Amino acid sequence: MANRTLDCIKILRASVVQTLKTADIPGIGQNVFSARQERAWPEESGFICVYTPETNFDDKRTSPRFYYVTGDLVIDVYGRGAVDDSNDQSEIYDVNDFLDDVAKAVAEALQPIERRIGPYSGLVKRLVLKSITNNLSSAGEADRGSQRMVFGVEYAVTITVGGPADDFLKAENTLSMGSGAGNKIEFDTNVRP
Repeated sequence: MANRTLDCIKILRASVVQTLKTADIPGIGQNVFSARQERAWPEESGFICVYTPETNFDDKRTSPRFYYVTGDLVIDVYGRGAVDDSNDQSEIYDVNDFLDDVAKAVAEALQPIERRIGPYSGLVKRLVLKSITNNLSSAGEADRGSQRMVFGVEYAVTITVGGPADDFLKAENTLSMGSGAGNKIEFDTNVRP
């Protein structure tokens, strides 16, 4: 598999980050990352991290050669509750409500499928929300939390022309049975002629 074929993973992740930044989700804004090394809290309110933890390639023996790609797109939403002092009584904006509102905005930003070519300029054929989980307890005492959204992704990628040399697709094999000199056979296996 050539390096240009693998660029599809990075292109998808970067496109999703840019889409979510463009959506300018309340409480998140431009705080959308494809990876993050800094610790969060206490002064930070909300941010999103985008991951592609697993990508599966299947060529399905096509000619011309394509990889049919499936995988997961994981979006982690981090946030905390806030106090709204706009009225006489301070109301706490529940972290659960914040995470749900952001998850709804993320789904709306990512889900409008362009029927003819698919999202992200045709790279993605299918993008479907599979699950949402959060780390909050049923008691609701937390003022900080996270929520994970998992989307299933499907697309096709052309296998790059000019990839490995033909010798890469040939294996030299040796089989031997027992210790005798006449019990050894050597042969080449050609994956493709």
